[in-house]
Amino acid sequence: MLVTIAATAHGACARPEPPSVPFGFSPASGASQLALEATFLGLPDAVRIRDAHRLLTLQPHPAGSPRDRELADWIAQQFGSAGLEDVQITAHEVLLSEPLDVAVDMVLPKVWRASMRELPVDGDSDTAIAPAVAGLPHYAYSASGQVTAPVVYAGYGTAADYDWLARQGIAVRDRIVVVRHSGPQRYRGAAVWAAEERGAAGILMYPDPRDEAHGKGEPYPDAIVAESRIERGSVAYDFLVPGDPLTPGWPSVAGAKRIDRRAATALPKIPGIPLSIADVRPILQSLGGAAVPDWLRSDLVPDLRAGPGPALVRMKVSLAEDVRPIWTVTGMLRGSGAAASDVVIVGNHRDAWIYGGVDPATGSAAIVELARTFGELHRGGWRPRRSILFASWDAEELALTSSTEWAEEREEWLRDHAVAYLNVDSAASGSRFVAGAAPSLMRVIAGAADAVRDPANRVSVAATARSRWSMDRGAPVRGSDIEVVEDRLGGGSDYTVFLNHLGVPAADLAFDGPLPVYHSVHDTHQFVARIADPEFRYTTSLVKVLGIAALRLLDGDAVPIDVQAAAATIQKYVAETSERVAGGESATLAGIRKAAGELEQAAAAFSAARDAAIASGDAVRLAELNRRAIALERTFIDPAGLNGRPWFRHLLLAPDRTYAPRVLPDLAEAIDGGDSERMAAEAARVARALRRAATSLR
Repeated sequence: MLVTIAATAHGACARPEPPSVPFGFSPASGASQLALEATFLGLPDAVRIRDAHRLLTLQPHPAGSPRDRELADWIAQQFGSAGLEDVQITAHEVLLSEPLDVAVDMVLPKVWRASMRELPVDGDSDTAIAPAVAGLPHYAYSASGQVTAPVVYAGYGTAADYDWLARQGIAVRDRIVVVRHSGPQRYRGAAVWAAEERGAAGILMYPDPRDEAHGKGEPYPDAIVAESRIERGSVAYDFLVPGDPLTPGWPSVAGAKRIDRRAATALPKIPGIPLSIADVRPILQSLGGAAVPDWLRSDLVPDLRAGPGPALVRMKVSLAEDVRPIWTVTGMLRGSGAAASDVVIVGNHRDAWIYGGVDPATGSAAIVELARTFGELHRGGWRPRRSILFASWDAEELALTSSTEWAEEREEWLRDHAVAYLNVDSAASGSRFVAGAAPSLMRVIAGAADAVRDPANRVSVAATARSRWSMDRGAPVRGSDIEVVEDRLGGGSDYTVFLNHLGVPAADLAFDGPLPVYHSVHDTHQFVARIADPEFRYTTSLVKVLGIAALRLLDGDAVPIDVQAAAATIQKYVAETSERVAGGESATLAGIRKAAGELEQAAAAFSAARDAAIASGDAVRLAELNRRAIALERTFIDPAGLNGRPWFRHLLLAPDRTYAPRVLPDLAEAIDGGDSERMAAEAARVARALRRAATSLR
């Protein structure tokens, strides 16, 4: 069914076959490019990826651990063997936390202690790891402390859930709240933030099976094992400021100034602990009080109550925190032309909570294989027009740390030379291609997905994605890039510093699927090899899509940054935001609409000029236009930053207080708050940025 629909969508019902000349290339250079791409597509090797993946997942390797350092050395060796130049391991001294003691005890109405233990999986010896080796399940950067208090069930920990509790007369202040995880867009740190804001004394979180059954995942095949799974993670408020919490906004290099922990806005002030389904059930069964509404019901307890009590729980968190090194590995393949100083960056994080089977080892194996294949092309005579830098980041799982510190240290260089950043977090947990990008990169990512065949059928990755998009929405395929690539990025991965802080256009690519082992001891090599990505077919496909996108960014006569798509998408952002204003037509937003129109006109004129320069082969004119295209995203950066979180400086895109993306974030907040004065000020600020962009293109 899917193959038939995809083939039809890619044919008569949608766009024609992909053009013979990729975006940004002349007919002559495009023909050479397609020949190069055909050679590249034959190079990625699933067996090599599998072997690299096994090595990456042999032992636990959390950030700052001895095994983390060993893998940094190994990846540096792989980069060197691939022929990359200037291979470096850069250390940053950052705040890390490790658990000393984490415990949950029920004091009333019965005495009981949470096991805090995950069961092994038959046939996967890695999951039989001793607790002393795996480490206590915990939340990095949780506040340490001991709390004994009545328990309140707070659903997902959203404002709506707390408002419902308040209407029932149920206070959460000075109580322990129990909250359920609800997928990656609802970041656990956001739940801690909300609980802290409401005055809770502590927070316990668990993965509810009803959420997994409703499309947010699937239970592990072994139900007993699934009940023991514990989702570790960071609870740093990296939506306020990512990176080392003690050096907010500047690099944590030797001798750097550090703030006191108590002054760190990114660190919680209440303790939090992750629990398994098996460990949270006795607590939920012991709650009385009001019955919860339908949207908060759980299959764990048929008659779930909100509390408070009679369950009285003692939670204890003791974390050892100290400043220690983490390691970023980079290697460069230098361009050979006049544009060699321009750099495309491709990266993935290396650190894992335990083994990191899907997250991040599929991505790390993909980056190593991409470096190897590009090195092979280079040895065969290929010389890229622009340079490419490969990066293996560290401590992403804590607060996007090494990418943030590395980029803050090189801010001026990146501002002057970075063309784009392509990110891979988890390369493959399934077969569904998912990508998000700054709007100017949507076309090159969709074009790359059009050039790679989905391993499960005879059509392209892009055609398969369009088919799924159509079925999800019950709408016909129109051949738009939005059917392949989302036109916005939220938070939670290493692209954040590039897009939101520096104004470098970024994209994030993966093949997605159910991930019932997320951040647990069960996320192993065997889980990937048997369930998530058998034969590593989709990890290999990710290497191919990522590689084609990088090759086109590297070698286009014109840098394939689509300024018209950016301008059109900004119009969409403005329309979405206008709908939030009563009546949809506000004089306050008239200036933004006018500026967005000016940008669209400037983008159309720019694109026409660029097409003419490509056709005529005017290298001087193309070099000038390329500089303007690269500068476009920078014009959306305001050095003053966003209201209340100045590290985030992109006025059009930012993560919300979750990981979900928010467009025109400060203006949207002003509208939500009904603050007309602030709304006018933010609208004027966005309008100025759009006019800067139009002027830059002209």
